[in-house]
Amino acid sequence: MKKEKIFTIFFTFILLFSAIGTNLTAFAVFPLPFDLYSKGVYMVNLDTNIVVAAKDPDKQFFPASTTKIMTCLVALENVKNFNDIVKCDYECFNEFSWADEYYNPNFVGASNAAIEPLQENLTYNDCLYALMLRSGCEAANILAYNISGSLEKFTDLMNETAAKIGCTNTHFSNAHGLFEEDNYTTAYDLYLITRYAIDNYPGFLKICSAVEYDMPKNESNPDGYTIQNTNRMMAADSVYYTEGVQGIKTGSMDEYILKTKDGAWDTENPKTGFCSLVTMCEKDGYKYLIVTLEAPWLDKNGDEGCTHFEDHQKLYDWAYSEFERKQIIGNNQQVSEVDVEMGKDTDKVGIVTTEDFYTLIPKSLDNTAIQQIVPTLEPFTAPVNKGEPVGDLVLKLDGETLATIPLITENDVELDKIAKYKDRIKTVLGSPGVIASFVILGVMIVAFAISKAISKRILENTEEMQRRRKLQMSPQTKNTRRR
Repeated sequence: MKKEKIFTIFFTFILLFSAIGTNLTAFAVFPLPFDLYSKGVYMVNLDTNIVVAAKDPDKQFFPASTTKIMTCLVALENVKNFNDIVKCDYECFNEFSWADEYYNPNFVGASNAAIEPLQENLTYNDCLYALMLRSGCEAANILAYNISGSLEKFTDLMNETAAKIGCTNTHFSNAHGLFEEDNYTTAYDLYLITRYAIDNYPGFLKICSAVEYDMPKNESNPDGYTIQNTNRMMAADSVYYTEGVQGIKTGSMDEYILKTKDGAWDTENPKTGFCSLVTMCEKDGYKYLIVTLEAPWLDKNGDEGCTHFEDHQKLYDWAYSEFERKQIIGNNQQVSEVDVEMGKDTDKVGIVTTEDFYTLIPKSLDNTAIQQIVPTLEPFTAPVNKGEPVGDLVLKLDGETLATIPLITENDVELDKIAKYKDRIKTVLGSPGVIASFVILGVMIVAFAISKAISKRILENTEEMQRRRKLQMSPQTKNTRRR
């Protein structure tokens, strides 16, 4: 199949809802030209809200540390002063210890930002950077404890926020994302969470896109210390470096442990871990957001913890090389003209669009491939008002509807009064009632004429008879008869 035909079929699907509002998207069902490691994928062009790649977007997966996106969002919504000092109580650290009363093999050895128990110079702002750059699990718990008073209450707040955003397949059981079976989400839900944070809190991207951050000093670091972003796509010296990538959050675990039927930890049979990643990329005038979940811990070469970076790099290279945003139709663009009867100075009125329509389109696909179907309209009768709705312009690709654009009349058309009166007279004279009246009147006139003629003849005959009688009765007539 030719490349142009492939793209035409592809865009038949992905453009179906591209004229809808920003909260709605269309799924791309055309297979990608490469394989992806990740089990769940959701990639959106943020300029048009078109989904250009999707793979099991509503299937539940373990998010790992991408959970921290929700933790950050809840903090942004609930903290009033980010320069306030937080309490670093032991409760924020206990679950990561080897102590029997807290022991959870999935929590031991958790990623951290070198924050210490009882540290007294840490702010909410420090915690947010430690959370999103270094993926500090203790930073997640410190935020949870200080915002809600307990780790459990904070997870309730996380789930309430998820429900408010519209996530229907998500449940959080902790603030850091370390493995628990009831901590899960979907690629689509995590997209909703991330998009909500981006759209409502400018500080969110500022934090996520930072390459490094200076942390305050503590006993182990008396001069302070610097943490780096764990996203290798932002590191200039990395093979995964991709120009324009901003944050957002990495997530990975080399293995995780399940419990046996009797409730004991099955440490003899660890499960191979996975990688998740959420990134945004902005360059060449285009913005994309990608969510990937549960890419395997090992790639095809046996390398660890990089499959999610490979997936994102492939997706961005593909999108930026293949697609461009084009204007297919413009606001107030005339698409046809319609006849106007009895219009003053004109017998036509233009039909125009009411909005712009932009969409992603392959660079190899010309605008003319998109069919514009204008409704067939009956002639108007003046007066015509500017802005009258007259139907929709339908944009189609290979017979599939891409968008419907409302149409209106382009200008006012005044009524020609002379033409109106002529038309009225013509209409009146040509109406069946008037014609019948003229026929009846004609019949009556003829009947009257005939009646008049008859009456006149009768009168004439009567007068002739009377004249003759008078002649017969006159004396002269009588004498003449006697002789």
